[in-house]
Amino acid sequence: MNFKTPIAEQMRPQTLADMVGQSELLGPGKALRNIIKQHVNISLLLWGPPGTGKTSLAQIIAKENDYPFASFNASIDNKAQLNNIINAYKYQTFVLLIDEIHRMTKNLQDFLLPYLENGHVLLVGSTTENPIMSIVPAVRSRCQIFEFNPLTEDDIAAVLNKACTKVLKLVDHQVEKNSLNLIAAAADSDLRIALNILETVHALNPKKITLANVKSFTKQQFFSYDKKATKHYDYLAAYSDSMAGSDTDAALYYLAILLKNGDLASVVRRLREIPYTYIGLANPQQVTQIVTAANQAEKIGMPKAKYPLMFATMLMCISPKSGAFEEIWERLDQDSDHPIRYPMPNSLRDFHYKHAKEITGAGLAESPFQAPHQIAKQNYMPKGLKGKQYYFPKDNQNERRLYEQYLKLHRYIYGEDYQK
Repeated sequence: MNFKTPIAEQMRPQTLADMVGQSELLGPGKALRNIIKQHVNISLLLWGPPGTGKTSLAQIIAKENDYPFASFNASIDNKAQLNNIINAYKYQTFVLLIDEIHRMTKNLQDFLLPYLENGHVLLVGSTTENPIMSIVPAVRSRCQIFEFNPLTEDDIAAVLNKACTKVLKLVDHQVEKNSLNLIAAAADSDLRIALNILETVHALNPKKITLANVKSFTKQQFFSYDKKATKHYDYLAAYSDSMAGSDTDAALYYLAILLKNGDLASVVRRLREIPYTYIGLANPQQVTQIVTAANQAEKIGMPKAKYPLMFATMLMCISPKSGAFEEIWERLDQDSDHPIRYPMPNSLRDFHYKHAKEITGAGLAESPFQAPHQIAKQNYMPKGLKGKQYYFPKDNQNERRLYEQYLKLHRYIYGEDYQK
């Protein structure tokens, strides 16, 4: 039986010179290119979007080293299959491509480890996820990690043009201007998807590839991403960072992407937390408004939830920022690591058990409600930390006002005169 090879497979790069994009990794003098050309036997973890050349590069590495090539899919293959692959090349080094290596179980990674150590397996792990988050340290430490960037639309259009000429045997007048650029845009940086679109459009319209035909086919192509994937967390990070940076338009853009991909829950979670982190005491009233809007959005649900979320996002951006709490916590974190070094005053210890006062001296603190101004002039801090300040205000009007009150209280408690 004869099978027709898909265009995507026919256009697969055979040499480093055929690779598209990744010039920062594979250009002259670049690290990954040197590793391959100098035949350095080091395992690799390649991570980045699909359709950017990770699998092709693994095959090229095998050719460059004149090693056998084998592949294993961590999503569907099992330990018995991996063992069979290793036994098939029992007496020689071979290149093993593990696709979706982020899905490989810890036990299977541990099983592979000795073969990496003795050089039997030259691993090329391919993943759309950050391997720092999914690959066990023992395996990771024996690999070099390289991140593949998305291909540009120009990169993809150039390959599509070559496919039209070499594979489809089309001449210039059979490919309408800008039609390949539209396919490249619809593919969202995935060359494999672009070539599949080209093949389908050509099959439906073999005489000519036109803008109208491409538009008709690609109108159902929607951007989407896996909520468990790195890209998802990248967009959440961009959303949060844009609000921290007070860029309203950028924050609204990333909000739209998150909501269009069905991630209302993560947006609500962020808007419940980050107002305290980024705004805090600089604008306590708006913190409350933002959290209330986020809670309301959760109750309403999509599509109407987008309105309170836009409201909350814009308030986050426009409000004065503080960030003081994060710095306060850093100072607290250092002192609270070893509380035994800083014993608290006995008078603050729990006295709700028999003979507590006699045993520990607990409960002997002066009641602040019986003292002038309802503030007792007594030390509450542990030994060695008396009088220490953790809070220093940021430069905004509200915190300056609150800090004045904070200092009055601090000075009064620790010996200086209190003034109303």
